[in-house]
Amino acid sequence: MKSGSASPHFGDLLRSWRADRQLSQAELALSVETPSRHISFLETGRSKPSRDMVFRLSVALQIPLRDRNLLLRAAGLADAYAVGDIASDDMSPIHGAVIRLMTAHDPNPSFAIDRSWDIVEMNASARFLVSQLIGGTAASLNILDLAFSPDGLRPHVQNWEDFARQTVQRIHREALGPTDLRNALDRIKRHPALPDRWWNFDVRYAPNPVFPVRLNIGGAKLELFSVIASIAMPTNALAQELRVETFFPVDEDSEAFLKRLVDGSQ
Repeated sequence: MKSGSASPHFGDLLRSWRADRQLSQAELALSVETPSRHISFLETGRSKPSRDMVFRLSVALQIPLRDRNLLLRAAGLADAYAVGDIASDDMSPIHGAVIRLMTAHDPNPSFAIDRSWDIVEMNASARFLVSQLIGGTAASLNILDLAFSPDGLRPHVQNWEDFARQTVQRIHREALGPTDLRNALDRIKRHPALPDRWWNFDVRYAPNPVFPVRLNIGGAKLELFSVIASIAMPTNALAQELRVETFFPVDEDSEAFLKRLVDGSQ
């Protein structure tokens, strides 16, 4: 189910998504109001889906928009959702809205993150904070590498183990599909000294409702929590995949530190 790869058979894609969502053929058939035999025929290739059926299956299986295009192509049908880069002209309204949102959050660090957890935009506060953490700026950053690398955020996080476990559990919850989850976990595993017990989804792992990240930057203590914003009712793949994560101060000392940090960068 990788975006951009050659389209596999529709039935294989459908079966894979159904298995990932842990639904039987009968359960899926009930949700899309069709006989279970029809689902079986679709998976084995004995039947070809209509465009309407592909949409109904996609909704029932909560398939991301980019992957719905793959499902449509595998059925011999045209794409339904625009797919573009954030820097492209047709995505300029979304890009502009994201920039305005992040700028409004200064001096709180704000990051725009795509489906692969790559950082596609940062506000001024985030850029300066990253420069303090990694000793310079980088043209391309991934939020997972920034969080887990010994050369990134990791040495500065005082509650590192809780933060790392919380991040892994977040990936399990927020990954748009099984391929995204696998790629994200594989990326993290490249970094050293990470316990094997962290990688599985743990339904019993329930940290505090607001999880604080406790940072030590040059001897200064900073405590932050994050809020994630996404675009409601997206109609193209990029709009669905973009998230804006903003870090807010937990206390007055942290708030004052962020203001001083940004003032010093100007």
